[in-house]
Amino acid sequence: MRDVASRALQVHGSLGVSNEMPFAGYVTQSFHMGLADGPTEVHKAALARQVLHDYEPSDDLFPTRHEPKLRDQARRKYADVLKRHGRLPA
Repeated sequence: MRDVASRALQVHGSLGVSNEMPFAGYVTQSFHMGLADGPTEVHKAALARQVLHDYEPSDDLFPTRHEPKLRDQARRKYADVLKRHGRLPA
């Protein structure tokens, strides 16, 4: 609501902030609606808990999906194939 009302206010320029258009009131109401629905940070924390529920933290300095780590794992796993095709790094 805030984004739409704010954009409408900007599109209408000075008329948007006048009492002839409802947009400034909508922007204010959007903050009230956000508070009535619950603090945004609480929603973010709850969503983060849900998203990260099945993940385990990495014991390493870098995350498990760190590209250099994945590349090294793949090189070790397929070293015989890479050697056979002359593709081992120097």
